[in-house]
Amino acid sequence: MEADQKKINPWNVYPGAFIGWMVDGFDLSMMFLLIPILAPQFFPKSSAIAIIGVWSIYTITLVFRPLGGILFGILGDKIGRRKAIFAAVAGLGLSVFLTGFLPNYHTIGVWAPILLTFLRVLTGIFAGGEYSNSAVIIVESAEKDKRGRWGGAIQAGYAVGFLVAAILFLFLHYAIPKESFANYGWRWMFWSSIFLTVIALLVVKYRMIESAKWEKAKEEGKTKKMPLTEILKNGETLKEVLTGILFMVGMSWIYGLTLGFFPTVLALGKQFVFPQTLYVVIIALTAAVIGYLSSGFVSDYIGRRKTVITFSLIAIIISLFATQIISKTTNFTYCAVFASILGFFSAGLYGVTPTYLSERFSTHVRSTAVGISFNFGFIFGNWGTAILLVFTKISSSNFPNMWSAFIIFGEVLVMLSALLSKETKDIELH
Repeated sequence: MEADQKKINPWNVYPGAFIGWMVDGFDLSMMFLLIPILAPQFFPKSSAIAIIGVWSIYTITLVFRPLGGILFGILGDKIGRRKAIFAAVAGLGLSVFLTGFLPNYHTIGVWAPILLTFLRVLTGIFAGGEYSNSAVIIVESAEKDKRGRWGGAIQAGYAVGFLVAAILFLFLHYAIPKESFANYGWRWMFWSSIFLTVIALLVVKYRMIESAKWEKAKEEGKTKKMPLTEILKNGETLKEVLTGILFMVGMSWIYGLTLGFFPTVLALGKQFVFPQTLYVVIIALTAAVIGYLSSGFVSDYIGRRKTVITFSLIAIIISLFATQIISKTTNFTYCAVFASILGFFSAGLYGVTPTYLSERFSTHVRSTAVGISFNFGFIFGNWGTAILLVFTKISSSNFPNMWSAFIIFGEVLVMLSALLSKETKDIELH
């Protein structure tokens, strides 16, 4: 009876998993917002490669996510989701917090970017491990007919973290003089992460309970097996991992070309100035959060595959004209509205991700398999924006069409994954 009660009460695990995922979203988004400010802090001011250098260090965070997904996925499958989440969130929060104390290039020279790189490597490992278990434990703890909506609620944590980072950045922009913010104000962005981290750890320690599904697998002796070996030697499981990676390549490709790309398009297109560009992002992020919740909710009724295909088809149609408007209009309202609609259907489909990935795997390998699927897809898909800018400039006349074509490519990958997968909405997790 106790195990059943745990199974149908997601509130026992949701707050800790949500805040942990918020910390991840806060960190990656904060780094994205701070790149122009961090460049002269960690590289010579006169260096033409300063921006490229910080972007490269940012990318290193993504490169090491798969390693974290594997390591903490294995931990989650071997010692439990709750313990793995606690360790990952603690490591993630500490790595981000310590970044705020790093001396700059003018103090310690080349050691500044080296130390930043080291902390970003750790951040990537811990971030990859956090999602591997947070997504899984909420899906394992929810009732079968509500797994989608709970998954969407967890996924919204990332966008909420992005929102918090954007709002904090905006607040500090006005609260601290521009020169002071460039010199030391950015450090407060990193230091503030400790508050979210402490809250998450307290909630995980004192409120979160272990997944009843995992406890049952442990009682049956299944957790003694090495999950990575089990995945590699089982052809069906490996196929599910590959289709999961395909889905995540498409989703991260789309996210990077929409919510992650809006600030660059608006700034380089010179239609708006700061903070208007950030206001558009905040509004679009809010719409995306609603999209996360909506896609997860809808998937509980029509299934994961139909939801993925429906949202993707609508996003394809919207992208054909939304990219034209966002990249050309000087009307703030039009820009915010179409960025929000595109964000709702494209990035909003992320709400299906926790259930879409978790339901396809057995309990004794679920955290490892989800960690591999999510994080390997995440790293490959995040190159979409860079590849687009190789083919076209934001100022060129064909940019809107190329932008739309790249978004459509990502949507096609997502739909292809759905077409290659079986429906899992009504299955019993085992």
